[in-house]
Amino acid sequence: MRIRELLAAAAAAAILSGCTVKPAESGGSAETFEAESGQAVIVAAPTNGAEGMDVTREEYLGEYLYYLSKNGYAADTDAETLSQAQQQVIDSIIEEKLIRAKFAEYGLEITDSEQAEIRSDVNTGIESIKSSLRSAAESADDTLSDEELDSRTEEQYQQLLTTCGISEDTFYNWQEAVLMKQKLTDMLGDGAEITDEELSSQLQALIAAAKSAYEENPANYSGQTYASLWIPEGSRKVQGILIGFDYDTYSQIVKLRSDGDDEGADRFREESLGALEGRYEKVMARIVAGDDFSELMTEFDEDEGNGIFLITPGTELFGSEIYDCAMGIDGVGGTDAAVTDYGYYILRYAEDAVVSDETLNSTAESMREYLLEQKKTELFNTEFEKWKNEYSYEIRNDLLGI
Repeated sequence: MRIRELLAAAAAAAILSGCTVKPAESGGSAETFEAESGQAVIVAAPTNGAEGMDVTREEYLGEYLYYLSKNGYAADTDAETLSQAQQQVIDSIIEEKLIRAKFAEYGLEITDSEQAEIRSDVNTGIESIKSSLRSAAESADDTLSDEELDSRTEEQYQQLLTTCGISEDTFYNWQEAVLMKQKLTDMLGDGAEITDEELSSQLQALIAAAKSAYEENPANYSGQTYASLWIPEGSRKVQGILIGFDYDTYSQIVKLRSDGDDEGADRFREESLGALEGRYEKVMARIVAGDDFSELMTEFDEDEGNGIFLITPGTELFGSEIYDCAMGIDGVGGTDAAVTDYGYYILRYAEDAVVSDETLNSTAESMREYLLEQKKTELFNTEFEKWKNEYSYEIRNDLLGI
């Protein structure tokens, strides 16, 4: 989405300097003609004679300069890169004009609530740009007061708009076109479906890929990617409670390892465990007393994750200490502790890890939705190619430079 690109248009120096780039081709005569005649210079026009579909140099330059700014192109950017940028921008503008024309032709509309949502998204994007500009201004001069920072930020933001020849309405129009495209896609794809056979084929292909990756090298298996489809036999779900070292201790262990001194890191780690013994023994005593492990996790765990690990045979994703400890626990419900560079990890073998029918069904439905969107997009792209042929734009590449 263009609004997401807008949100990412952050680096203030690039934003404010990116509109002064050496052109790939000279376009000075176009500006001269525009200024002297008062007539708009056309850089692209449909050959079918459709009215209101021309692309003027003024509207092209606004998008082109912003594109250069957003991507941080500098004065020494090579001509080939700039030429590619020019083509991308003019293609994007033509696409938007075709989308707007077909949106109207099909009688589609944007509701008041959708317009409000677009405006909200645009305002969020603008605030993100201003926040980046403010941070850059503060970094450049930390003596500025809040009032001066606000003033500097607004000044630089307006400079961005003026230099690139765009306005906040431009941002709105970009996002509006995104919604129009989605509505056209939904309309053209109305009635499209994913059959059970298509879905099954895709799921089986993914499961086969997961098995193949694991069989080739267990380290290739990613639980985040495959666990909702297929889990290797013998895998375990393990709960964990971290009783962690303080930041300085952990940092020293990391430094020793990065310096290649594993022996020194192990020795320092062992010497530092004493500071954790009180908390560690308190938790272990509660476990022995039969306290609920999940409640103990809530009370004591210092890990920033969710404290649940998927341990698969041969995959030491969380380190050898955790892997060896988890796989060494005798049965479901059993506990043990591992000493790691983070501190003590108290582990509980929660259950055997398998893909439940509920999980697989949920994954299948998500896959169906994804495939359906793909199919709708393919249908849109097919129609879009027809629209391009229908209008068959002629582009004046000699007028696309600055």
